[in-house]
Amino acid sequence: MFTRYWCITMFIVGFIGHSLNLYVFTRRTLRFNPCVRYLIASSIAGYLIIFIILPLRLLQFGYNISLFVPSIILCKYLTFLCSWIRILPCWFIALASVDRYFFTSSSRILNSWSSIRASNCFIFLSIVFVGLTQTPILFYFTIDPQIMRCLGQPNSFQKFNGILIMIIWSFIPSLAMLIFGFLTINNTQKLAQNITGQNITKPKRKRTKFLDRQLIQITLIQSILFGLTSAAGAIGGMHNVLNNNLRKDRIALARQSQIGNILSFIGLLSPCISFYLCTLSSRLFRRKLIKLFHVRQQNHVQSVTNGLHMSLRTR
Repeated sequence: MFTRYWCITMFIVGFIGHSLNLYVFTRRTLRFNPCVRYLIASSIAGYLIIFIILPLRLLQFGYNISLFVPSIILCKYLTFLCSWIRILPCWFIALASVDRYFFTSSSRILNSWSSIRASNCFIFLSIVFVGLTQTPILFYFTIDPQIMRCLGQPNSFQKFNGILIMIIWSFIPSLAMLIFGFLTINNTQKLAQNITGQNITKPKRKRTKFLDRQLIQITLIQSILFGLTSAAGAIGGMHNVLNNNLRKDRIALARQSQIGNILSFIGLLSPCISFYLCTLSSRLFRRKLIKLFHVRQQNHVQSVTNGLHMSLRTR
Protein backbone atom coordinates (compact mmCIF):
# COMPACT_ATOMS: atom_id res chain seq x y z
CA MET A 1 0.00 0.00 0.00
CA PHE A 2 2.88 2.38 0.78
CA THR A 3 4.25 1.95 -2.74
CA ARG A 4 0.88 2.63 -4.36
CA TYR A 5 0.15 5.81 -2.43
CA TRP A 6 3.75 7.01 -2.71
CA CYS A 7 3.95 6.57 -6.49
CA ILE A 8 0.53 8.09 -7.15
CA THR A 9 1.25 11.05 -4.86
CA MET A 10 4.67 11.66 -6.42
CA PHE A 11 3.16 11.40 -9.90
CA ILE A 12 0.56 14.09 -9.17
CA VAL A 13 2.98 16.34 -7.29
CA GLY A 14 5.71 15.90 -9.90
CA PHE A 15 3.41 16.47 -12.86
CA ILE A 16 2.06 19.73 -11.41
CA GLY A 17 5.52 20.91 -10.37
CA HIS A 18 7.26 20.22 -13.67
CA SER A 19 4.33 21.67 -15.63
CA LEU A 20 4.60 24.92 -13.67
CA ASN A 21 8.38 24.85 -14.06
CA LEU A 22 8.11 24.60 -17.83
CA TYR A 23 5.36 27.21 -17.84
CA VAL A 24 7.68 29.70 -16.13
CA PHE A 25 10.96 28.77 -17.80
CA THR A 26 9.63 28.75 -21.36
CA ARG A 27 8.47 32.37 -21.23
CA ARG A 28 10.13 34.61 -23.81
CA THR A 29 12.04 36.57 -21.15
CA LEU A 30 13.55 33.41 -19.64
CA ARG A 31 13.87 30.63 -22.18
CA PHE A 32 16.88 32.18 -23.94
CA ASN A 33 18.82 32.32 -20.67
CA PRO A 34 21.55 29.60 -20.64
CA CYS A 35 20.97 28.77 -16.96
CA VAL A 36 17.23 28.40 -17.53
CA ARG A 37 17.98 26.06 -20.43
CA TYR A 38 19.51 23.60 -17.91
CA LEU A 39 16.46 23.96 -15.65
CA ILE A 40 14.19 23.19 -18.60
CA ALA A 41 16.26 20.06 -19.33
CA SER A 42 15.95 19.04 -15.67
CA SER A 43 12.16 19.45 -15.80
CA ILE A 44 11.94 17.37 -18.98
CA ALA A 45 14.04 14.65 -17.33
CA GLY A 46 11.69 14.88 -14.35
CA TYR A 47 8.77 14.26 -16.71
CA LEU A 48 10.51 11.09 -17.93
CA ILE A 49 10.89 9.94 -14.33
CA ILE A 50 7.21 10.38 -13.47
CA PHE A 51 5.95 8.92 -16.76
CA ILE A 52 8.39 5.99 -17.08
CA ILE A 53 10.07 5.06 -13.79
CA LEU A 54 7.19 5.69 -11.39
CA PRO A 55 4.63 3.60 -13.35
CA LEU A 56 7.15 0.75 -13.69
CA ARG A 57 7.90 0.80 -9.96
CA LEU A 58 4.20 1.10 -9.13
CA LEU A 59 3.42 -2.05 -11.12
CA GLN A 60 6.46 -3.90 -9.78
CA PHE A 61 6.21 -3.15 -6.06
CA GLY A 62 2.60 -2.01 -5.72
CA TYR A 63 0.83 -4.68 -7.76
CA ASN A 64 3.55 -7.35 -8.06
CA ILE A 65 3.58 -7.01 -11.86
CA SER A 66 7.15 -6.74 -13.08
CA LEU A 67 7.81 -5.77 -16.69
CA PHE A 68 11.49 -6.54 -16.13
CA VAL A 69 11.18 -10.33 -16.00
CA PRO A 70 9.21 -11.46 -19.11
CA SER A 71 12.45 -11.49 -21.13
CA ILE A 72 16.16 -10.82 -20.70
CA ILE A 73 15.95 -8.01 -23.26
CA LEU A 74 13.34 -6.16 -21.19
CA CYS A 75 15.40 -6.82 -18.06
CA LYS A 76 18.52 -5.26 -19.57
CA TYR A 77 17.03 -2.32 -21.45
CA LEU A 78 14.41 -1.24 -18.91
CA THR A 79 16.99 -1.33 -16.12
CA PHE A 80 19.41 0.63 -18.29
CA LEU A 81 16.74 3.19 -19.22
CA CYS A 82 15.56 3.71 -15.63
CA SER A 83 19.10 4.03 -14.30
CA TRP A 84 19.99 6.48 -17.07
CA ILE A 85 16.94 8.72 -16.64
CA ARG A 86 17.01 9.01 -12.85
CA ILE A 87 20.59 10.38 -12.85
CA LEU A 88 20.04 13.15 -15.43
CA PRO A 89 18.20 15.79 -13.31
CA CYS A 90 21.08 15.99 -10.82
CA TRP A 91 23.56 16.63 -13.63
CA PHE A 92 21.41 19.32 -15.21
CA ILE A 93 21.07 21.15 -11.88
CA ALA A 94 24.84 20.85 -11.38
CA LEU A 95 25.41 22.31 -14.86
CA ALA A 96 23.08 25.19 -13.96
CA SER A 97 25.31 25.92 -10.95
CA VAL A 98 28.37 25.87 -13.21
CA ASP A 99 26.65 28.24 -15.64
CA ARG A 100 25.90 30.71 -12.84
CA TYR A 101 29.60 30.71 -11.98
CA PHE A 102 30.55 31.35 -15.62
CA PHE A 103 28.02 34.16 -15.91
CA THR A 104 29.16 36.02 -12.78
CA SER A 105 32.88 35.57 -13.45
CA SER A 106 35.01 38.63 -14.22
CA SER A 107 36.87 36.63 -16.89
CA ARG A 108 35.63 37.17 -20.43
CA ILE A 109 36.72 33.65 -21.37
CA LEU A 110 34.57 32.11 -18.64
CA ASN A 111 31.71 34.48 -19.50
CA SER A 112 31.72 33.15 -23.04
CA TRP A 113 30.88 29.66 -21.73
CA SER A 114 27.57 31.00 -20.42
CA SER A 115 25.65 30.88 -23.69
CA ILE A 116 22.78 29.00 -25.30
CA ARG A 117 25.18 27.22 -27.64
CA ALA A 118 27.36 26.05 -24.74
CA SER A 119 24.36 24.97 -22.65
CA ASN A 120 22.94 22.89 -25.51
CA CYS A 121 26.35 21.27 -25.99
CA PHE A 122 26.81 20.49 -22.28
CA ILE A 123 23.29 19.07 -22.02
CA PHE A 124 23.95 16.73 -24.94
CA LEU A 125 27.38 15.68 -23.59
CA SER A 126 25.99 15.00 -20.10
CA ILE A 127 23.21 12.83 -21.55
CA VAL A 128 25.75 10.82 -23.54
CA PHE A 129 28.22 10.57 -20.64
CA VAL A 130 25.63 9.37 -18.11
CA GLY A 131 24.33 6.86 -20.66
CA LEU A 132 27.85 5.50 -21.24
CA THR A 133 28.41 5.02 -17.51
CA GLN A 134 25.31 2.80 -17.38
CA THR A 135 26.14 0.60 -20.40
CA PRO A 136 27.58 -2.23 -18.21
CA ILE A 137 23.97 -2.91 -17.20
CA LEU A 138 23.31 -4.14 -20.76
CA PHE A 139 26.01 -6.80 -20.37
CA TYR A 140 25.77 -7.95 -16.75
CA PHE A 141 22.07 -7.76 -15.85
CA THR A 142 19.95 -10.87 -16.30
CA ILE A 143 16.98 -12.67 -14.74
CA ASP A 144 17.68 -14.74 -11.62
CA PRO A 145 15.57 -17.91 -12.17
CA GLN A 146 15.43 -18.74 -8.45
CA ILE A 147 13.71 -15.56 -7.31
CA MET A 148 12.55 -14.29 -10.75
CA ARG A 149 14.15 -10.89 -10.43
CA CYS A 150 16.23 -8.78 -12.80
CA LEU A 151 19.63 -8.56 -11.12
CA GLY A 152 23.25 -7.95 -11.98
CA GLN A 153 25.47 -11.02 -12.26
CA PRO A 154 27.83 -11.79 -10.66
CA ASN A 155 27.26 -10.32 -7.21
CA SER A 156 30.59 -8.47 -7.37
CA PHE A 157 29.29 -6.47 -10.33
CA GLN A 158 26.25 -5.39 -8.33
CA LYS A 159 28.50 -3.98 -5.63
CA PHE A 160 30.67 -2.23 -8.22
CA ASN A 161 27.59 -0.87 -9.99
CA GLY A 162 26.15 0.38 -6.69
CA ILE A 163 29.34 2.30 -5.93
CA LEU A 164 29.46 3.67 -9.48
CA ILE A 165 25.86 4.88 -9.30
CA MET A 166 26.54 6.55 -5.94
CA ILE A 167 29.48 8.43 -7.48
CA ILE A 168 27.69 9.39 -10.71
CA TRP A 169 24.26 10.01 -9.19
CA SER A 170 25.13 11.62 -5.86
CA PHE A 171 28.77 12.52 -5.23
CA ILE A 172 29.84 14.33 -8.42
CA PRO A 173 26.66 16.43 -9.00
CA SER A 174 26.30 17.40 -5.32
CA LEU A 175 29.96 18.35 -5.04
CA ALA A 176 29.70 20.43 -8.22
CA MET A 177 26.58 22.20 -6.91
CA LEU A 178 28.29 23.14 -3.66
CA ILE A 179 31.64 24.20 -5.14
CA PHE A 180 30.32 26.24 -8.05
CA GLY A 181 27.42 27.55 -6.00
CA PHE A 182 29.70 29.12 -3.42
CA LEU A 183 32.09 30.31 -6.14
CA THR A 184 29.11 32.07 -7.71
CA ILE A 185 28.23 33.67 -4.39
CA ASN A 186 31.83 34.84 -4.07
CA ASN A 187 31.63 36.39 -7.55
CA THR A 188 28.41 38.23 -6.71
CA GLN A 189 29.93 39.57 -3.50
CA LYS A 190 32.87 40.93 -5.48
CA LEU A 191 30.41 42.44 -7.93
CA ALA A 192 28.54 44.10 -5.05
CA GLN A 193 31.80 45.57 -3.75
CA ASN A 194 32.56 46.98 -7.19
CA ILE A 195 29.11 48.50 -7.35
CA THR A 196 29.64 50.06 -3.91
CA GLY A 197 33.01 51.45 -5.00
CA GLN A 198 31.41 53.05 -8.04
CA ASN A 199 28.87 54.94 -5.88
CA ILE A 200 25.90 53.15 -7.42
CA THR A 201 22.53 54.20 -6.08
CA LYS A 202 21.05 52.49 -3.04
CA PRO A 203 18.22 50.68 -4.92
CA LYS A 204 20.79 48.93 -7.09
CA ARG A 205 22.71 47.83 -3.98
CA LYS A 206 19.51 46.33 -2.61
CA ARG A 207 18.90 44.46 -5.86
CA THR A 208 22.44 43.06 -5.73
CA LYS A 209 22.02 41.90 -2.12
CA PHE A 210 18.64 40.41 -3.03
CA LEU A 211 20.25 38.41 -5.87
CA ASP A 212 23.01 37.26 -3.50
CA ARG A 213 20.48 35.94 -0.98
CA GLN A 214 18.54 34.18 -3.73
CA LEU A 215 21.69 32.45 -4.96
CA ILE A 216 22.63 31.31 -1.46
CA GLN A 217 19.15 29.97 -0.75
CA ILE A 218 18.64 28.16 -4.06
CA THR A 219 22.16 26.71 -4.12
CA LEU A 220 21.97 25.29 -0.60
CA ILE A 221 18.47 23.88 -1.10
CA GLN A 222 19.38 22.23 -4.40
CA SER A 223 22.63 20.78 -3.06
CA ILE A 224 21.09 19.40 0.13
CA LEU A 225 17.94 18.09 -1.58
CA PHE A 226 19.61 16.33 -4.51
CA GLY A 227 22.60 15.23 -2.43
CA LEU A 228 20.58 13.53 0.32
CA THR A 229 17.90 11.96 -1.86
CA SER A 230 20.28 10.70 -4.53
CA ALA A 231 22.58 9.28 -1.85
CA ALA A 232 19.60 7.50 -0.28
CA GLY A 233 18.63 6.08 -3.67
CA ALA A 234 22.16 4.84 -4.35
CA ILE A 235 22.41 3.31 -0.87
CA GLY A 236 19.05 1.63 -1.45
CA GLY A 237 20.40 0.02 -4.59
CA MET A 238 23.50 -1.21 -2.77
CA HIS A 239 21.53 -2.42 0.26
CA ASN A 240 19.98 -5.24 -1.74
CA VAL A 241 23.35 -6.67 -2.77
CA LEU A 242 25.55 -6.26 0.30
CA ASN A 243 25.13 -9.86 1.43
CA ASN A 244 24.64 -12.51 -1.21
CA ASN A 245 23.78 -15.16 1.38
CA LEU A 246 20.56 -13.38 2.28
CA ARG A 247 19.10 -14.36 -1.07
CA LYS A 248 18.66 -17.93 0.22
CA ASP A 249 16.42 -16.74 3.05
CA ARG A 250 13.08 -15.53 1.70
CA ILE A 251 12.12 -13.68 4.89
CA ALA A 252 15.46 -11.92 5.11
CA LEU A 253 15.32 -11.21 1.38
CA ALA A 254 11.85 -9.64 1.69
CA ARG A 255 12.94 -7.47 4.63
CA GLN A 256 16.14 -6.46 2.87
CA SER A 257 14.30 -5.72 -0.37
CA GLN A 258 11.69 -3.59 1.41
CA ILE A 259 14.31 -1.37 3.05
CA GLY A 260 16.21 -1.05 -0.22
CA ASN A 261 13.06 -0.18 -2.15
CA ILE A 262 12.05 2.55 0.32
CA LEU A 263 15.51 4.12 0.01
CA SER A 264 15.30 3.86 -3.78
CA PHE A 265 11.93 5.63 -3.79
CA ILE A 266 13.43 8.41 -1.67
CA GLY A 267 16.01 8.78 -4.45
CA LEU A 268 13.16 9.73 -6.81
CA LEU A 269 11.83 12.35 -4.41
CA SER A 270 13.97 15.32 -5.49
CA PRO A 271 12.94 15.31 -9.20
CA CYS A 272 9.29 15.32 -8.10
CA ILE A 273 9.39 18.12 -5.49
CA SER A 274 12.27 20.27 -6.76
CA PHE A 275 9.81 22.87 -8.05
CA TYR A 276 8.24 23.43 -4.64
CA LEU A 277 11.50 23.65 -2.69
CA CYS A 278 13.72 25.39 -5.25
CA THR A 279 11.58 27.49 -7.56
CA LEU A 280 9.03 28.61 -4.96
CA SER A 281 11.84 29.39 -2.51
CA SER A 282 13.09 32.00 -4.97
CA ARG A 283 11.11 35.23 -4.71
CA LEU A 284 12.17 36.12 -8.24
CA PHE A 285 10.61 33.00 -9.82
CA ARG A 286 7.61 33.22 -7.50
CA ARG A 287 6.86 36.72 -8.71
CA LYS A 288 7.24 35.55 -12.29
CA LEU A 289 4.80 32.70 -11.73
CA ILE A 290 2.21 34.94 -10.07
CA LYS A 291 2.58 37.52 -12.82
CA LEU A 292 2.04 34.91 -15.52
CA PHE A 293 -1.18 33.65 -13.95
CA HIS A 294 -2.34 37.22 -13.39
CA VAL A 295 -1.75 38.11 -17.05
CA ARG A 296 -3.52 34.93 -18.15
CA GLN A 297 -6.53 35.81 -15.99
CA GLN A 298 -6.63 39.33 -17.41
CA ASN A 299 -6.51 37.96 -20.95
CA HIS A 300 -9.38 35.60 -20.16
CA VAL A 301 -11.49 38.44 -18.73
CA GLN A 302 -10.67 40.61 -21.73
CA SER A 303 -11.66 37.86 -24.17
CA VAL A 304 -14.97 37.35 -22.34
CA THR A 305 -15.62 41.11 -22.41
CA ASN A 306 -14.86 41.31 -26.11
CA GLY A 307 -17.18 38.39 -26.74
CA LEU A 308 -20.02 40.14 -24.92
CA HIS A 309 -19.46 43.33 -26.90
CA MET A 310 -19.53 41.40 -30.17
CA SER A 311 -22.76 39.65 -29.23
CA LEU A 312 -24.40 42.97 -28.30
CA ARG A 313 -23.36 44.51 -31.62
CA THR A 314 -24.84 41.64 -33.62
CA ARG A 315 -28.16 42.21 -31.88
